[in-house]
Amino acid sequence: MPSRDRSDPGKDQLLEILTELHGLNEARGVDATGSGPVSQPSKLESAFSRKIGAPRARIAPHPQLLAAIVEASPDAITSRTLDGILLTWNPGAEKLYGYTAREVIGASHHAMIPDECIEELEVINARLVRGENIQDFETTRRRKDGSLFDVSLNLAPIFEHGQLIRVCSIARDITARKLTETALKAALEQEQSRTAELAAVLDAVPAAVFIAHDRDCLRVTGNRAASEMLDLPDGINLSLNAGEESRLQNFRILRNGRELSIEELPVEKAAREGVEVRGFEQDLVFADGTVKHLIGNAKPLQDATGRIYGSVAAFVDISERREAEEQIRRMAHLDPLTNLPNRILLMDRLRQALSISLRNQSRTAVLFLDLDRFKEINDSLGHHIGDQLLQEGAGRLRKAIREADTVARLGGDEFIVVLPELHAIEDAAAVAGKILNAISAEYAIAGQKLSITASIGISVYPDHGTDPAQLLRLADKAMYAAKESGRNTFCFHGGRG
Repeated sequence: MPSRDRSDPGKDQLLEILTELHGLNEARGVDATGSGPVSQPSKLESAFSRKIGAPRARIAPHPQLLAAIVEASPDAITSRTLDGILLTWNPGAEKLYGYTAREVIGASHHAMIPDECIEELEVINARLVRGENIQDFETTRRRKDGSLFDVSLNLAPIFEHGQLIRVCSIARDITARKLTETALKAALEQEQSRTAELAAVLDAVPAAVFIAHDRDCLRVTGNRAASEMLDLPDGINLSLNAGEESRLQNFRILRNGRELSIEELPVEKAAREGVEVRGFEQDLVFADGTVKHLIGNAKPLQDATGRIYGSVAAFVDISERREAEEQIRRMAHLDPLTNLPNRILLMDRLRQALSISLRNQSRTAVLFLDLDRFKEINDSLGHHIGDQLLQEGAGRLRKAIREADTVARLGGDEFIVVLPELHAIEDAAAVAGKILNAISAEYAIAGQKLSITASIGISVYPDHGTDPAQLLRLADKAMYAAKESGRNTFCFHGGRG
């Protein structure tokens, strides 16, 4: 326990000194002002010397020592009878209550007690009668001007021949402390309210919020959306850096098909490097194969000194948006019936193929395919049968070519096949023959057996042309030559077949 300031014995000590003074004055016949014969160091002086820790030789013996302490104290030091008649009243009491000693000595102290505090006197007096010292009793008192203030009381009973004859009291104004406590309590309640509001907001927002509470991201908490996004219980540590035993195992994080290291993740990057991360896209791949596409931002967290102690990140699930974008892309680049590339995507693929052939000094062949007598089947059996026939034919075309090749539908029963990186024209002829065999095999559609053939025209880069549109025209022209040759065959531009 820290030692007390020797210049301030404290309330407890003053109470003990007051008690000893009373007994000493009775024994020595000294009046209330301390007048009387001067003697050797008294029992009171010796006790005071022991309590403040000063050597006895340095304490000047004087019978008015206690009176000087009481007079100099800023606290209200008073004494009264059990029924409340005031017997002594120091300057501290005058300052605290506003009454002079002349006004109150011999009068009741009830004028200084608010009506709502009168009942507490019965409890206080009962404890004093039992010989109890009462310390730090907080209550309210009234000044002469009627104003109320908060006070802390320390009371001690004085007995003579077993009878309580006096109650000594030290009162200290604690209004400022109470105001401070009230302000602190209000600030704490406001802070708790704001914290609760923030927690409610975090749980209400659709974004998944992650908070790293340390720079190493060993403890990461998240809101309800974060737990739902990761399919994990609320309150679990969401850290991916907390060690193998506690690391989450139900998903992986990828970006552009590559699994990210912990250091690359936005939460960790913001916390460790102190940088802000914005518009970061990543994929959550779960153990069951489910994939969620996310985009989010992360920012470092700093204390009042600017020291980084963690980070906060928010992510939203853009899987539906990605799917919508993919759907738009498909609609813009794919044929809705066969799901093959349409003319737009075909021209892009053809340009790429010609660029590769130019660089590698290889050939690219363009095959223009038209189904023979398709209109007759479509008109006689119905469009639904014709559509199924086109879908089945598209599937056979895919299987007949290489993965690097492209098959597209121009519309109706017309298809284009692009064969990049060919070494010789004969390679195109081999693929054309394979396609004809695939297309002419019997079809079973809606319980009916159907047969159909195709005519194919072929142009080759750079032998027949170098422009994509030109190659398509020449292949189209060669296709009509194949039809004139009896159908179910192919012809190259220039009559070769």
